[in-house]
Amino acid sequence: MYIISISNLPIHEIRYLTAASGGIGVIERYLPVLLAEVDYLPNNLEAITVTSDLQGIDPKNQQLLGYLVIEELENLAENGKIPSLKNTGIILAGDLYAEVNRRSGVVGDIREIWQAFNRRFCWVAGVAGNHDSLGNTQEEIQIFKQNRSIYYLDGDIRRNGELNLAGISGIIGKKSKPFRRSEKEFIKAIRELIKQSPDILILHEGPDYPQGNLVGKESIRKELEKINLTNNLLVICGHSYWKIPMITLENGIQVIKADSRVIVLQAKK
Repeated sequence: MYIISISNLPIHEIRYLTAASGGIGVIERYLPVLLAEVDYLPNNLEAITVTSDLQGIDPKNQQLLGYLVIEELENLAENGKIPSLKNTGIILAGDLYAEVNRRSGVVGDIREIWQAFNRRFCWVAGVAGNHDSLGNTQEEIQIFKQNRSIYYLDGDIRRNGELNLAGISGIIGKKSKPFRRSEKEFIKAIRELIKQSPDILILHEGPDYPQGNLVGKESIRKELEKINLTNNLLVICGHSYWKIPMITLENGIQVIKADSRVIVLQAKK
């Protein structure tokens, strides 16, 4: 699966509230919905939608932004702007929990929002971010992973028909906090997953891109650049915002930055 293009102009924008920078006050923002064209979609899918870092609140009912995203995408599908959600997979690259009055240190359970996406879409796949939790115990996480059509990934790979999905939850950091790995462990996890030839690698924390002054982890970029591609690999990540939605590394790996945007991938007609 290869990205041919991503539109510069959104087909729709979703208004939401979020904590201001520094955690003082609340500001209004708009989440753009972009269309992208790919050369091929597996499993007879009409689309794959990607998003992450939905760290906001619906101003009407004070629910998490993710629920509003589902509602707005359903409306777009009903109006023929995007394909039916029932024949669309959705990829979540982490950080779906938010509190409107603060951002730093906030962590919350996002299992219900994943299940809400799963009820509307053909399937849901992705990783947890550093602001997410999936219950209080490993047993609760394992129970969540058993949900049909939910592919929660953390250092593992799952097959969905023709599609191999791999992912690593969390970020590089102190292991005393949830969803943290040491840099060495994070890079090792990438290396082990690449050996299994995924079609899509989902990360919460992604690479930097110095050529475009785009923030991220240098070590992740360097590890991705070592890969000798035998087939197309699409990396989807969040955690930090980029002014552009996608870059291509020197070895041909495409990286989509899903932070604070929704991107609907459709096959070229």
